[in-house]
Amino acid sequence: MNEIIYEVSLVGRIRIDAHSLNNEGTVGNVTEPRTIVLANGDKTDGISGEMLKHIHTEALWQIAKEKKVPLCPACQILSPMKADGNKTVTEMKNTKSALNEALKCVLCDLQGFLVQKPTLSRKSTVEFGWAIALPNQFYRDIHVHTRVAAGEKEREKSAEAEVSEQMIYNRPTRSGVYAFVSVFQPWRIGLNEIDYTYSTDDKARKERYELALDAYKAMIARIEGAMTTTRLPHFGEFEGAIAITKNAAPVPVISPLADGYINQMKTIIGEQNVQEFSSFTSFMQKIDKLKSAVPYKLGAP
Repeated sequence: MNEIIYEVSLVGRIRIDAHSLNNEGTVGNVTEPRTIVLANGDKTDGISGEMLKHIHTEALWQIAKEKKVPLCPACQILSPMKADGNKTVTEMKNTKSALNEALKCVLCDLQGFLVQKPTLSRKSTVEFGWAIALPNQFYRDIHVHTRVAAGEKEREKSAEAEVSEQMIYNRPTRSGVYAFVSVFQPWRIGLNEIDYTYSTDDKARKERYELALDAYKAMIARIEGAMTTTRLPHFGEFEGAIAITKNAAPVPVISPLADGYINQMKTIIGEQNVQEFSSFTSFMQKIDKLKSAVPYKLGAP
C-alpha cells in the first residue's frame, strides 16, 4: 500500500554567490537589493517568497506543457490571470460550479487564483517564505558598469556629437547562505473548498502531486530570477530537511535561521517523518522517494 502524504515542508540552507536574483527597485541609475529586518533589529539580505513562488510556478508550467496535462486558456500562455482569464469560469453564476470548472486546470488547482466575477478565490497548495540570508553570512556590493556604443569615442571627439550614448549604471552583487522554507499541501489537490468535495479523481490528484514535486526539483536545479543574464548565480552547499505528516496535522516549519531546526522538527513529528539532505543530489533523491506516495484525501478510510 502506498504511503499517504498530508503535508510536506522543505526547510534548509542554500549558499548562493555573486547573484542579484531579487531587487527592491531602481532609483535613477542605481538598483537597490532587497533588505530584510529581523525581529532583533538585524538587517540582512533576502529573496522574496513572490519570486520563489513564481519560479516554482514557471517550472510547473513547463512540465505541464510537456506532459500535455489540462491547462485553462490563460495558463496555456502562463498568464497571471489564471482562472480569471477563463471565460467558461467567469460566465458561470454558481460559485461551486465555477470552482469545479477552474480546478480542471492543473496550474489553477496547485498555484491558486483570484476571480473577480463571480467572486472566487483559491489559496495555493504551494507556499514559500522569504529566503533570508543568515545575518553573519552574507555580503553585498554595488558595481559600476558603463554602456558605450560602438565608435562612441571617435564621435565624442567630434564637435558634431550632441548626444552621448554612454550610460553609467550601478548593479548590486550579493552572496550569502540563505534560510529557505516552503510548504506543500497535497491534501488540498483537487479540493473544492466551498463544499469540501474533490472535483478531481484519485489518478489525476496523484499526477498533480508528482508534478508539484518535479517543479521543486526543477527550481532547485537552477533558480531563476532577476539579472541572471549577467549575474547567473553560483550555487554552493545545500542542506536541510524534508518533513511530512501522514494524517490531518500541519507539518512543522522551523526556520533554518536558527541552529538545531532539524532536531526540533524531529521532536515534533518523529525522526521517521523527517528526511535530512546534505547536497543538491540528495535533495533530488529525497523528492523522488516522495513521488511513490499518494496525496491524503479528506474522509478517506
